[in-house]
Amino acid sequence: MRLPRTGRRTVLVPITVAACIALATAGCTSSTQDDPQVTAAPPGLAEYYSQTLDWVGCDEDPAFSSGTDWIDAMLAKSSLQCTWMTVPLDYSDPSGQTIKIAAARLVAKDSKGSVVINPGGPGGSGVDSVNGFADAAGTKLTASFDIVGFDPRGVSRSAPVDCVDDDMLDVFLAADVDTTTEAGRAQAEDLFTQFGAGCAERTGPVLAHVDTISAARDMDVLRAALGEPTLTYVGLSYGTKLGATYAALFPDKVGRMVLDGGLDPTISAAERTVAQVAGFELALRAYATDCLAGDDCPLSGSVDDAVAQVVSVVEQAQESPMTTNTGRPLTGSLAITGIITPLYSQESWYLLSTALHSAIDEDDGSWLLVLADSYSGRCEGLTCPLADGYYSNMMEATTAISCLDDRLDTDPQTLADQIAQVVPSLEGIVTHLVDDSCASWPVPVVGPLESYAATGAPPIVVIGTTNDPATPYEWSQSLAKTLDSGVLVTFIGEGHTAYLGGTACIQKAVDDYLVDGTVPKNGLTC
Repeated sequence: MRLPRTGRRTVLVPITVAACIALATAGCTSSTQDDPQVTAAPPGLAEYYSQTLDWVGCDEDPAFSSGTDWIDAMLAKSSLQCTWMTVPLDYSDPSGQTIKIAAARLVAKDSKGSVVINPGGPGGSGVDSVNGFADAAGTKLTASFDIVGFDPRGVSRSAPVDCVDDDMLDVFLAADVDTTTEAGRAQAEDLFTQFGAGCAERTGPVLAHVDTISAARDMDVLRAALGEPTLTYVGLSYGTKLGATYAALFPDKVGRMVLDGGLDPTISAAERTVAQVAGFELALRAYATDCLAGDDCPLSGSVDDAVAQVVSVVEQAQESPMTTNTGRPLTGSLAITGIITPLYSQESWYLLSTALHSAIDEDDGSWLLVLADSYSGRCEGLTCPLADGYYSNMMEATTAISCLDDRLDTDPQTLADQIAQVVPSLEGIVTHLVDDSCASWPVPVVGPLESYAATGAPPIVVIGTTNDPATPYEWSQSLAKTLDSGVLVTFIGEGHTAYLGGTACIQKAVDDYLVDGTVPKNGLTC
């Protein structure tokens, strides 16, 4: 199981097994900018900052096709507009090779400007998230601002990372590897080396330039191309890291910025892994408590007993993969992914109960596999409206971006021991929660910035959810402190991120800030 090294993309709608989750969108207009302050560019980048974006209906440009008929049908029916932006592949060589960045927007009736969004990941498509974001966001915001999403470099339509064919990606994601043993480490090294070599061969020079710092530089080009003197931005999950990176690079260009589900960019990959496993264990306990209090729960006994029963499902799948209705077995790794996926949103807990009933009572891993596939952007079987296979490159992009941004600085055995100390209830499967997929990555690490203080930036609002499984609350607390102008807003509740969850208190605070400029009180709790 490859836990997200940062934050998984935000689930903008409840998981539905029939749709395998996709947020597609589309539409028609144009953008100009005459203010020289808007297009003022770093040295060598004037041609990029002064470009004009040509907006057309997404269905009018074949290059915006996702390759998936039902997603393209949604694009054709929507009112979104799409465009392409040109950026340098390597910002240290702006006269060299260029790449195209895909963007989409939903135009507000009485637009005051643009708000740029990022749904998380890393690897989430902003183009495919615009409609879902607009549906869930406050009407005050969508009536006042154009909602603009873009596919970051390496993601979806924007010079996408490609590593392996579908069959090999199935092997990679399903592999049960114990990296705390010599044999397991050898198996993992072979698997990850094959995967990385495939990325280098199939992606080419782009692979070395899909890091978060480069993506943040792309956002400033987008800001200028949109004609905005400053960037108004909402970043969810990994999008908080992207936003914090932008603020650190361009503090004088920060407008109103909301970072929801904060990721602490100052901690190590090992620290993030331990914290995330602990976060998911807390979410699992919250689910178990709720399940045991209701009717028809697949678990029984105390909360500790219930967690142990879930762990036993994974252990069983590791020892003998469960059969499914697809012909693909449910391995322990896929079982973990299937269990984690509905923990992102309390509205999806009932799907976990359905899947566990099937696994425990019938020894059938079909529903857990559906959930695991929805996480990975894969669809298969009678419930799938797509051709069998992956409809997203998110898993490949996630690995590529993560490996450029950071590398594990702890050996797998030490990391497994640390996790077992923090969450002893998961000790039976902890060795399968650890991997070092970046150890033999074929391009050098870019690494983080030296500082994320963003000195000189106006107030930046950071939202943390107290029982967020993917980006633990303490990360939002730390991010708000790291940013010189950070303002912390707390949502007491379950699930990953808060703004799109429909909580009136959070939505009002965010909308009043983004639309009216009213900064929430630091420490506001909802």
